[in-house]
Amino acid sequence: MKRIIIPGPPGTGKTYHLINHYLKREIEEHKTPTNKIAYITFSNAAADEAKKRIGNVFTKYNVRSDFPHVSTMHTLGTRQLNIDTNTQLLKDEKWNAFKNFSQICKDMSFESDVNDSGFTVYKNDHMKIIEYARAKKISIIDAAVDLDKKDFVDVWLTEQIDADLKSYKQQTGMVEFSDMIKQFIEKDKCPPLNAVFLDEAQDLNPLQWDMFFYIESKCERSYIAGDDDQTIYTFQGADENIFINLKGDKDPRIESRRVPREIHKIALSILKNIDNRLEKEWKPRDAEGKVFYNQFLDNIDFSFGNWMIIARTNKMLPTIKDRLISLNLRFDCKFNSLDKPIEAYKIWIRLNEGATVGAEEAKKIYKYLNVKNKQIKKNYSLGKSLDKADFVDLDDLRMDHGLLVYGSWEQLNINEDIKLYMKALIANGDDLFSKARIKVSTIHGVKGEECDNVVLFTDLRKVIYEAARIKPNPEHRLFFVGVTRAKESLYIMQPTEEYYYTIGDPI
Repeated sequence: MKRIIIPGPPGTGKTYHLINHYLKREIEEHKTPTNKIAYITFSNAAADEAKKRIGNVFTKYNVRSDFPHVSTMHTLGTRQLNIDTNTQLLKDEKWNAFKNFSQICKDMSFESDVNDSGFTVYKNDHMKIIEYARAKKISIIDAAVDLDKKDFVDVWLTEQIDADLKSYKQQTGMVEFSDMIKQFIEKDKCPPLNAVFLDEAQDLNPLQWDMFFYIESKCERSYIAGDDDQTIYTFQGADENIFINLKGDKDPRIESRRVPREIHKIALSILKNIDNRLEKEWKPRDAEGKVFYNQFLDNIDFSFGNWMIIARTNKMLPTIKDRLISLNLRFDCKFNSLDKPIEAYKIWIRLNEGATVGAEEAKKIYKYLNVKNKQIKKNYSLGKSLDKADFVDLDDLRMDHGLLVYGSWEQLNINEDIKLYMKALIANGDDLFSKARIKVSTIHGVKGEECDNVVLFTDLRKVIYEAARIKPNPEHRLFFVGVTRAKESLYIMQPTEEYYYTIGDPI
């Protein structure tokens, strides 16, 4: 088996090289059937992006049918094991049966989210430890130590929950996401393959690496792209050492198509503080770029261009969002409470301009209409009559679905503060039908993305700062990723908290 490793710093075109060079060579020179190629990504978003790029390069193929193995590991495992995630996956209310099975868990919350990489993020500390132990293939006690929870959690109870979970799943056939990876290997479920591609390899945890090495063993050739300096999922068990120590033919990417000289200097000042890394040559884009220090949101001119505002944790985002609203700036953000009112506005405007919309779209405006204000007829609330419709226009809604009003969007019962904000946006010339020029996110949330202008908050919670004092490398890598999202200008914000990350300095 021949392995090619493509290490490359930010913006050097690792994914481009994987697809436009190696995947093309695999198909055209090695004559490998596309259904015998696996292209594995770390996240669902990266898988979607890979499909898009593959479709743009290989135009004669139907990506969905001709390249069936472009996916995350969890998706591949689910498909090959024929797991019905609606009935077999332990999630949501299905945890209630386990709580009845394990009396020590009867009053415990198993609330969780599955993030874009397929990793289950629990709010329950016991499950955080268990999930981390599985990912790292280590003991519960070692996981508790790694996560700095040994002195705050009853580790004996964690071990008992883990044991009960294993018994319950064995008896019922229920699975968790990590089981899909283990069973994929144990049951030898790899599809027939000749070649495997792996992108963003640095973020895989040891359990995922086991799955990759198993797939690789079934192939004639493998191609692995990544950058250990961008390992930012260590809290999920990612281990940069596995990528650093990989053996194979190296084809390094050197020249960044993204990061200009001034921002490149800032990024290098962070790298010097990372004591465990693969040395790589990295050249900046042929442009100067700009770096601004000690900034405040109020002093930045957001009137032109595209912007990314990023912070260390989700808890910082509400303050940022509130400030942008007060400045009458529109932005995109995960779980944005402004999305639904703005969507209703757009549907209402389209209807009043004579457009036909889908019935499901039309339902979204009924949330902002009521009988009391004589906007809809009685018994038509929430647009229930639209269940049997496919497409409707304004006349249809008025004749058949109880709508009594038309005209100005301001009739919609949108929260008054939000309505004032929307009116201010429109008065400032903002087209609410266009994509927002500002994105607000955590640094983790923009991994793999880039933007002309990046605003970086460096504030840290005390617990994160104290952990970084003990293990600084993960924090340096995270802010390295943050800095290197910028293509033109980087704005480093004035810290407002007691603890913060100082770019270029040890922690």
